[in-house]
Amino acid sequence: MTFGWTILLAGGLALALTMTWQCVLTPWLRRFHDDDAGLGFLVHLSNVWCRLIHRVRFEGLEHLHAAGSDGPLLFVGNHTGGIDPLLVMAVPKRLRRMVYWLMARDMMLGALDDVWRLSRVLPVDRTKPDSASLRRALRLLKSGECVGIFAEGRITRPRGSIRPFMDGVGMLATRGGATVVPVLIDGTPDTDSIAVGVFWPSRSCVRFLEPIRFDRTTSPQEASNMLRQRLIDASGWPPIDEAMPLQIGDG
Repeated sequence: MTFGWTILLAGGLALALTMTWQCVLTPWLRRFHDDDAGLGFLVHLSNVWCRLIHRVRFEGLEHLHAAGSDGPLLFVGNHTGGIDPLLVMAVPKRLRRMVYWLMARDMMLGALDDVWRLSRVLPVDRTKPDSASLRRALRLLKSGECVGIFAEGRITRPRGSIRPFMDGVGMLATRGGATVVPVLIDGTPDTDSIAVGVFWPSRSCVRFLEPIRFDRTTSPQEASNMLRQRLIDASGWPPIDEAMPLQIGDG
């Protein structure tokens, strides 16, 4: 084959790939995540990763389905590692809805700013009460969106225990008008490093518990205590009533 034919073939292949992306893959990816093909690609990639590397299995899917596919949802989970939000979103048949995760600002590496922006993460300053982040999360819930929060605020140690929930969990549960789905996560890599938690293989499990709705007759503290007790009962893990010390960079 002459050099000219090689160039022509390469150009034709590049054109075919571009047309396939624009005409087939882009519309397909936009169907799932707010008409955003880039976000759809990122979510599909993370789903494949969670299934192949973390062998994630799901329990209690009937509870997730009972929560409904429309209207505001609030996921309240324990925190085992950096892979946690990706595992929840890798649920079979996909949520087909964006989950806005609250994440500690100090854990958001600057080199991944584009990823955080594309993923629509809600940054939280965990060195002080962050009412701005809570207000934004409440606005999203009241507009019918999905929000996720890891209620203990950081990766919990020792493994297999439930620490006290952060201030704000009960407020989101009682003021957001959302169906609350408690989530129990287990089996993730035993590490405090986000990178290791994402890349180290595991056999993780995500268990959705029975959804619950709160109204304004329930105080935020009561709601927080009730949700924590649900995770304790479902896991059989011992509660530790002392909050984890805040160590910037621990997850």
